[in-house]
Amino acid sequence: MSVTTAMLDDTMGPAMFICSDGRLFTRTIDLNVSFLAPATPGPIFGEGQGVQAGKSICFLEGRLTDADGLLLARATSTARLLPAEKAPG
Repeated sequence: MSVTTAMLDDTMGPAMFICSDGRLFTRTIDLNVSFLAPATPGPIFGEGQGVQAGKSICFLEGRLTDADGLLLARATSTARLLPAEKAPG
């Protein structure tokens, strides 16, 4: 389950980075995951999106599906926004 959670987190943060034209980096504060179906060997596709962003906090959603489009897991997240130039290494 931790790999699935990490994959979801890795879809949501970059989504905000892209939506902000590379100006904002996220630090996850809270992450809620619903595991809907078992993942089997094969491709897994992740999709993340920013739901709403304020000055310092944003709300994100993510989904993982298999090659057949079956929804494997979904997540919501609250993240702190940081200027990209202050992002760690």
